[in-house]
Amino acid sequence: MGEQRVAGLLNFVVVAAVAAVAYTDWLIVADVSLAYLYVLPIALCALVNPLPFTIGLGTICTFLGDIFGPPAPSLYWRIVHNVVYLASFVVVGFLVTLIAQQRDRMAEEVREQRDAYERDLALAAQVQRRVLPKPLTLPGVDIAAKMKTARMLGGDYYDFFPVSDDVIDVVIADVSGKGAAAALLMPSLAVALRLRARELEAPSEVIQDLDEILKQITNAATFVTMFYARLNRVTRTLQYANAGHNPPVLLRASSCESQFLDEAGGPILGILPNAQYSDTSLTLAQGDILTLFTDGVTEQENEQGEEFSVDRLEDVICRDGGGSAAQVVAHVSEAVAVFAGETEQADDLTLVVLKVL
Repeated sequence: MGEQRVAGLLNFVVVAAVAAVAYTDWLIVADVSLAYLYVLPIALCALVNPLPFTIGLGTICTFLGDIFGPPAPSLYWRIVHNVVYLASFVVVGFLVTLIAQQRDRMAEEVREQRDAYERDLALAAQVQRRVLPKPLTLPGVDIAAKMKTARMLGGDYYDFFPVSDDVIDVVIADVSGKGAAAALLMPSLAVALRLRARELEAPSEVIQDLDEILKQITNAATFVTMFYARLNRVTRTLQYANAGHNPPVLLRASSCESQFLDEAGGPILGILPNAQYSDTSLTLAQGDILTLFTDGVTEQENEQGEEFSVDRLEDVICRDGGGSAAQVVAHVSEAVAVFAGETEQADDLTLVVLKVL
């Protein structure tokens, strides 16, 4: 539709230019032929019209130049002038038509490459979604999650899976950057975590192991922030380690007070040599809600340039704490979207909510 509008506009310009040259040649400049000025509208015509149409316009312009230009000294010179002008117009039209055809071929190749790239991205996005965990139902635990990418592919990652009958691991991570480059690390994270989690005793050991893997497969410009937690459903003990990620929010059901799990764990993954990580433990109670999130939640801006902020996130969690984990996820996502309004999503938004039953 856009190409048709451009073609229509250019054809209008062609008609206006031909009329302007003819008028000037007829009434304003009486002693000199301005027929050579028809070259411009003929070239414009050749950009958007078939060659026969352009040749026809060249013939019309030759006729106009003969009629409105100064009279030739003889019939012989009149014929010569007309033949020269017509031949010139045809050559210009032919050359510009070749250029236009080459442009169209290149544009078609670009469209085909773009379509192929978009198909590849769509397939990659499908693979990325399949890496994410399926809904998990375990006694004593209600868990839900959501990831909304800023582009077709995202750099956020989350997972939750049982490592034994009584223990479940929950993880959230954010790869530096966005798009395909960041998304390529997601499957690697998922495979490495799932393979090693059952072999290692604590979240800090899992993160330490993953840090070494990332250093081997990435460069120093790529890093990952991660929060890794291990919950014993029987004792309700939560053991966790934080590698430079946003501290999760823990809402205590007994007091509706929230706290951040911001105890030191260690640096971000994939950069520092010999990085060390430590664990922290605490006991949860029935009704407590643990919310893990990436900065795409709290740093989403509205139309006034304000950020959603951790305070607003706390308010939503506290207000909806009586609902299920899925309801908390849905309400937080809706609150961020309403807050943003027409502002474009700048970063991947990922939430994981765990509620103790």
